[in-house]
Amino acid sequence: MDALTTGLLDSGARVKVLTASTRKHPLSPEILEPDYLEKTDLEGVDIETDLDVRDAYVSLLNGESYNISRFYSHQYAMVLKKVLSRERFDVVHLESLYTTPYIATIRNHAPTAMIAMRSHNHEYQIWEQRWKAARNPIYRLILRHLSRTLERYEKSVMLDLDAIVAISSAEGMGYRNWGFQGPIHVAGFGLPLEEDPSPPNHIAPSSNRGVRLFHLGAMDWGPNREGVDWFIRESWPALRAAHPNTEFHIGGRGLNPGDWADVPGVVNHGEVEDARAFGMQFDMLVVPLLRGAGIRVKIVESLSRGIPVAATDIALRGLELLDPNCVIQSPPDGLAQKIAQTLHHPEKLKDLSLAGWNAAREGFNSNRIGAELLQFYGKHIR
Repeated sequence: MDALTTGLLDSGARVKVLTASTRKHPLSPEILEPDYLEKTDLEGVDIETDLDVRDAYVSLLNGESYNISRFYSHQYAMVLKKVLSRERFDVVHLESLYTTPYIATIRNHAPTAMIAMRSHNHEYQIWEQRWKAARNPIYRLILRHLSRTLERYEKSVMLDLDAIVAISSAEGMGYRNWGFQGPIHVAGFGLPLEEDPSPPNHIAPSSNRGVRLFHLGAMDWGPNREGVDWFIRESWPALRAAHPNTEFHIGGRGLNPGDWADVPGVVNHGEVEDARAFGMQFDMLVVPLLRGAGIRVKIVESLSRGIPVAATDIALRGLELLDPNCVIQSPPDGLAQKIAQTLHHPEKLKDLSLAGWNAAREGFNSNRIGAELLQFYGKHIR
């Protein structure tokens, strides 16, 4: 979201940012640049999105999507009404499906504005994958209900949108297949990249140490923990046997000190203060995702820094890399073998580093993505 905002600003758009501040993702203006706060006129509204059993039960009785209803706040709607009444906007850009409950407020107070939704992924698919993977029968029924009500909502809300900004071609095609007739624009994830940077000079493993793999992600998100747990249980023993000095370092929110503490070669760093500095210590990012939707931001960030990446096919879905050979990719059951083959020739890490860096520059420049989105909006605003 920040990258797209920056891309629009750098392309000459005037942007007002109104955001929710939740317990899980609180707004912290003090850590943002004053210039950014001024340019975006950033405004946050506290809303409560934690699980409420009573509200969930009411949604169940009404056949509504609780996933969506818990993101609606009367206070947020009132602030939105004031923002729209103070100034005329050409476009109201909704980031993700969870902002769509405010469409009625937008229509009432900004009737001439184009309403566009930025689709990060088809949300119901994440919940569908969760209920299919669940073993507890009661939990499975609950997740299936959440998935199906969310899917119904996701398909019906398209009728209220003027345009969709998909994060990948596959996501955009999904909305076409659902019958969306309005304009669709693909705006992938972008990073603010320097105009003329030097090629990466990432540290290569030396003869006196093994290759250091790492994974950085929120371990309180089910697919991340599931993927890492699977990799350590199913792939790591064979990989470690083939390359005894290899290490696998894990960092991220939600890590307990005892997680995988007894596994040789696995190092648990817990939550890290500086994600960039943490990643730059190691030789390769491993993303062993088994399920999920949308795109993996950490993959793009690592490629842009010259850090080689090894990932399952599903982890790379939606990235649309211009050079498929810039990463190590495989179905889950073949990932360890592909990594092992590369570690037999560690000099190949330099080739992956440069190829990934070039791929990031060609496909994930936020300024280009912002400029193209601004042109799209210019063609379709009323």
